[in-house]
Amino acid sequence: MSDAKTNTGRTGWVKAVPYATIAAYVVGPFLLIPIAGSPWHIVAFIFAVAAFAGLIDGFAFRPTLSLPLLAGVGFLIAKTLYFNDGTFIYALGAVATCAAATGVVRLVRDSPSQSDAEA
Repeated sequence: MSDAKTNTGRTGWVKAVPYATIAAYVVGPFLLIPIAGSPWHIVAFIFAVAAFAGLIDGFAFRPTLSLPLLAGVGFLIAKTLYFNDGTFIYALGAVATCAAATGVVRLVRDSPSQSDAEA
């Protein structure tokens, strides 16, 4: 019994997830830097956007590496606009965080449920 997987593209609101990720990286620091009392709030925002986008995209679409790479590109755009040159390493962290979030989704989807184990 083989399941045929269809490789359909993004449809509906799922198309907006990559655009929303880029927009969050470009607009978010602009709004948060004046408000934040510490730079660690901005760092938390960077990784929270990556994790949230990875979870949403993994559940709604399918776990891929395209969104984690796009999260890294989005942070590099934000780095150019708002941060100093030493923060490029956070782009790798954003990619890793988003990929880990999509990996968690893959584990949750592929794990057998309790009812399947008992049957």
